[in-house]
Amino acid sequence: MKRWGIRQRVLLVALAPMLVFGIAASIWVVLHRLSELENTLLERGRATARQVAATADYGVFSGNTEALVMLIEAARREPDISGIMISSRDGDLVVSGGHLSPPAYLPGERPPSLSVFELDHSLMFVEPIARSAVLEEDMFDGLGELATDRRPAGWVLVEVSRQRVDALKRDFIVSSALFAAGAMLVASLFAIRISSTVTRPVREVSRAVRRIGEGDLGVRVSHSGGGSLRVLVEGVNAMAERLMRSRDEMEARIADATRQLRTRTDEAERANHAKSRFLAAASHDLRQPMHALGLFVAELAERLRGSEHRRLIRQIEESVGAMEDLLDALLDMSKLDAGGVTARRSEFALQPMLSRLVDDFNVDAVQRGLRLKLRPTSLWVESDPVLLERIMINLLSNAVRYTQRGSVLVAARRRGDHVDIEVRDSGPGIPAEAHDMIFEEFYQLQNPARARGQGLGLGLAIVKRLTQLLGHDVTIRSRPGEGSVFALRVPVVREPVDAVPDTESEAADEVLTLTVVVIDDDAGSRAGISGLLESWGCEVMCSASLSEARDVIRQHDRSPALILCDFRLAAVASGIDVLDALLAEQTGEVAAALVTGDTDPLVRRLAAARGYPVLHKPVRPARLRALVQQVAQRHRNAVG
Repeated sequence: MKRWGIRQRVLLVALAPMLVFGIAASIWVVLHRLSELENTLLERGRATARQVAATADYGVFSGNTEALVMLIEAARREPDISGIMISSRDGDLVVSGGHLSPPAYLPGERPPSLSVFELDHSLMFVEPIARSAVLEEDMFDGLGELATDRRPAGWVLVEVSRQRVDALKRDFIVSSALFAAGAMLVASLFAIRISSTVTRPVREVSRAVRRIGEGDLGVRVSHSGGGSLRVLVEGVNAMAERLMRSRDEMEARIADATRQLRTRTDEAERANHAKSRFLAAASHDLRQPMHALGLFVAELAERLRGSEHRRLIRQIEESVGAMEDLLDALLDMSKLDAGGVTARRSEFALQPMLSRLVDDFNVDAVQRGLRLKLRPTSLWVESDPVLLERIMINLLSNAVRYTQRGSVLVAARRRGDHVDIEVRDSGPGIPAEAHDMIFEEFYQLQNPARARGQGLGLGLAIVKRLTQLLGHDVTIRSRPGEGSVFALRVPVVREPVDAVPDTESEAADEVLTLTVVVIDDDAGSRAGISGLLESWGCEVMCSASLSEARDVIRQHDRSPALILCDFRLAAVASGIDVLDALLAEQTGEVAAALVTGDTDPLVRRLAAARGYPVLHKPVRPARLRALVQQVAQRHRNAVG
């Protein structure tokens, strides 16, 4: 056996790893089985909690404890369910059944934020009781979207005993351990028998290879054995010789490549930092003066309405609007190219968004002598509603801008599990060779002179990047003289059974007699927005901080109808904190909105979590007026 080659020795050694593999497989089976038992227990507890929570909403709302008791008793027939408790939204006990651990009965305590937590010998599952669509409609009819209470109606606590599962685990572990011990004993006896002839030369080669890998290229393996083992030893020694000769050359190449890579990395980081600083400045600092300028121009137009200066005011408005469009488009392109936009997918109805967009563009279409139509749809889609709306805004804007006469149609056509959202126009059409080029930056087919009224040539480039981000497809069908059809393909989802239809607010009067509080630490922004609101008939109270806002509200001795607050204020963490504090101090229904130059999607998500609309600087006067009209209409309905 001492003269055997490496092949024979490996054949002998292979028997031991087979035993080890068998033991490892047994251990894996044990762990897998234990994990299955634990997962089965968890799934049973979760399913029971969800089932009880799904059917307990009406009983909690109506106080029907008898129905809740019957529900609990039916659920306790499931294995391992030791007790169930139903509490109110504030954690107060409503009804319980079975045996529950003391932590479940803490009075006045809200349920923990975790859906599952462990006790000494059981698991506690917590599930919120969501209000059904019917109850939610009955309870909050007429209060509006901002006043809807989204808290759960109550909580379900289900305690699941671990005793039976723990007993099964112990039995399985003991039997598996006995089997593994026997296998290890047999494998050990066999390994002891052959280790004296196999492990020594293999370990010597392994040590040499490890030292070579650590950089000690002077190590050599002494010749031992014969056959394939001798060939292996000679190959290791030859490898060490070649590595030693080429090490210096390789180190020199690596050092040179490292220097080049470090130089390029530093340049890329500097460029990235410069771009980030520009985006930050453009997103906030540039938007502040643009916001104030737009509001000043709108106020001036209101005050000089009908005068001989109206033509000059209109030209100024067009210039300001062009600057705002250019700033928004450039920032959108920069954020998309830098990967600063993240898609937040959700399921939503398509009709409310399309109706809102058609209403927004209808005035412009009528001024151009066009008919803007929407074909109603009941489809629901899966996408990012904010980014999808941005795509449709660009497509509609191009259709209205470049159509000289005729009509523009928005329609949704189902194609299997997708829907094609189409924007059809009777414009001049686009030749086939330009279908790809129109999605490039600053490319305009019919605007070689770069006329400002014909847009910037960035709308379709933004559409292309947003569709790639969302995974949607955008196609075009067009020929010169026959109009164009832009189609956006979006996945279709089934309409939820508890979906509540949107309702459109009615138009408000010309004069808006509301009391509005404006909170902004920038004097120009305060002056601009307050002057515009006053020109519409509003009573405006301005302040730069939370304390000033409290003072002006206290001096007027009445609650405002609307509070407009900047997101970034010098004295507090955010404008959301200011709105939360002021609304908590007011009586009656008070609307609130954020006005910000920060385009970070996180701001919109934080505001949406509180139910606050967001107006991005520079705020278009039409969007501000639409918000004020909505609040005024809500107040008139409440009074009427």
